[in-house]
Amino acid sequence: MRLWRVSNYADLSGVGGTLVAGRWHSRGRPVLYAAEHPAGAILELLAHMERGEIPATYRLLGIDAPDAAATETPPLPEDWRARPAATRAVGDAWLAEGASLLLRIPSALAPHSSNYLINPRHADAAVLRLALVEPLDLDQRLA
Repeated sequence: MRLWRVSNYADLSGVGGTLVAGRWHSRGRPVLYAAEHPAGAILELLAHMERGEIPATYRLLGIDAPDAAATETPPLPEDWRARPAATRAVGDAWLAEGASLLLRIPSALAPHSSNYLINPRHADAAVLRLALVEPLDLDQRLA
């Protein structure tokens, strides 16, 4: 499967997760967030940045991963989108357990779409491949 990510860095180390917390992890944990479609990755970026603030150095990354590497999200509370502590607990437990390379998670922005957490410390992380790195070419209506 190909996963998509927008980043200033074309690496799969997950170092950003050690610097700041996210919806699905606590600060200090190496992790990568990716989307099932390029548009999903762009939507996630736009939710966190103002128009005109997206650096010209950002890249669209295509990450190849084995289809069988993903685990489904455990059941979530009905109001999970309003409870970041609940989703952080799910992600932190998944990272600590280390049972799978990928965790499929629902997008808080588009709940019928999926995103993925990538555990860069998983034993199978070496199979991940940066298959595409290209400049992020946003339509001017979004940039």
